[in-house]
Amino acid sequence: MSLLIAVPCGVASAIAYGVSTAVEHSAAHESADETGNQGSGGGLLRLVRNPRWLMGMGGDTLGLVLQVIALSTGPVVLIQPLLVLALPISLPVARWLGGPRPGRAQFLSCLWIILGLGAFFAIVGNPGDADPLDTRGAVICVLIAAVAGVATIGVFRKRTGAVKAAVYGTVSGAWFGVVAVLMDAAAATWQAHGIAAFGRGEGLVPLVSLVVLGAASIALSQVAFAAGALGASFPANLTADPVVAVLLGAILLNERVPASVLPVLAYVVCLAAILYGAVRLAAEPATDRATRAVVAA
Repeated sequence: MSLLIAVPCGVASAIAYGVSTAVEHSAAHESADETGNQGSGGGLLRLVRNPRWLMGMGGDTLGLVLQVIALSTGPVVLIQPLLVLALPISLPVARWLGGPRPGRAQFLSCLWIILGLGAFFAIVGNPGDADPLDTRGAVICVLIAAVAGVATIGVFRKRTGAVKAAVYGTVSGAWFGVVAVLMDAAAATWQAHGIAAFGRGEGLVPLVSLVVLGAASIALSQVAFAAGALGASFPANLTADPVVAVLLGAILLNERVPASVLPVLAYVVCLAAILYGAVRLAAEPATDRATRAVVAA
């Protein structure tokens, strides 16, 4: 484990995800406006032909590569929460690309997110090395995530606007959290046993699961972007992702996370601060203008 490699790669991954998400959100809304059908899967094929959306997916690919490097060299309970930085990092990037100067409200929202993350990292400390992921545990985890996610989508599929975007964003984020744990397990298998391990169950099951669930997560996130405002889907996605990843990292990978009453209460406060800052930041009119500036560039 090398945090000197993992943390910079995690931050760089957040930068790539933040910019690409803004681009994809604009393209998804453009497609929804053209078809008049928001939040359905029918527009996904149209997006594939959109150069702007493809550019965003290129950023996602870069973010994924950096995330894999980070997870292969650091614990998932520390690396995955770093991706929350995607939202505040997009502000200076947008400014650099010609967007408006962020105002006081935007900086305060960023401060809430950074303080929440900093407090979380201070409480968790060094979680140590992860244990190998049990194949049976991986299968059960993926099945529960898939069934719960599909059931939730079914309940809210006829809703419109912010509620549907937030629910779909939450499910997509939760699936991304599961994928992060599977990535960590696949990277550990590669380092310990090489490529030959992926021909056996303990290596093949996490690999196939992360590919399938990862593809479903990406597709659902695009539907969430088209269903409503970025302020509804993106914060929900960004917060559900690390929450699920941290829980599964502690339960399935046995990464050490303080779990007595006081630390758990502190985690809730940290999560509330992060969610508050993310919702305010994504909902700010200046953020929408910054997003358009990223797209235009």
